[in-house]
Amino acid sequence: MTETCLKSIKIIPRIIDYLARGEIIVLHTDIVYLLLANALIPSSANKIHELKGWNPPKPLTLLSNQHKISEYAVLNQDAKILVNKFPYPISIIIPHRQNLPDVVTAGHKTIFVSCPDDFIYNLVTQSFFPIVAGTASLGGELRANNADTAKDFFGDEVSLIIDGGKSKYGIRTTLIDCHLPLPTILNYGLISYDDLRPILPHIELPSHLRK
Repeated sequence: MTETCLKSIKIIPRIIDYLARGEIIVLHTDIVYLLLANALIPSSANKIHELKGWNPPKPLTLLSNQHKISEYAVLNQDAKILVNKFPYPISIIIPHRQNLPDVVTAGHKTIFVSCPDDFIYNLVTQSFFPIVAGTASLGGELRANNADTAKDFFGDEVSLIIDGGKSKYGIRTTLIDCHLPLPTILNYGLISYDDLRPILPHIELPSHLRK
């Protein structure tokens, strides 16, 4: 039976306890609701793939911050600048240190890293293991932006839903590849090219995003 709890900073130890036991959690964020798993329990991380119907598997997103990311990933100067902005509604692609299960990385040499809001930042800070996530969605625009939709999508397949009301923005993070010769925006989200240029003046846009 899936439990639903109201979001509060006091619930973070409970979230960590559930994840430590290999449970899957749905969490409200300012962007969208996320499916969370303990990155060091392959069966838990794989459950996110199953819930989202990913076959073949896709890389999961490592939730981290500037104090913990270097344990699992390699940051160049551009990545450091962006990570130091966390919490910030972006995701970056950077090389990992090959100390995470293949089910997390889907066999890629790079990993997605994100820390979209203050709650995620505090959760990561308190957790004693890495946490990975996938959007609480069934593909395309079928994203859960509230707890009721998350329950409709995943029913009793998750152990706990953290209800923070409707997601503030209901849009994905902006994706930036820092593994290319120049940092490049791959997909737009909440943060725009104009928002990022003061931070990284040399940031690039691929041809499909240019006007």
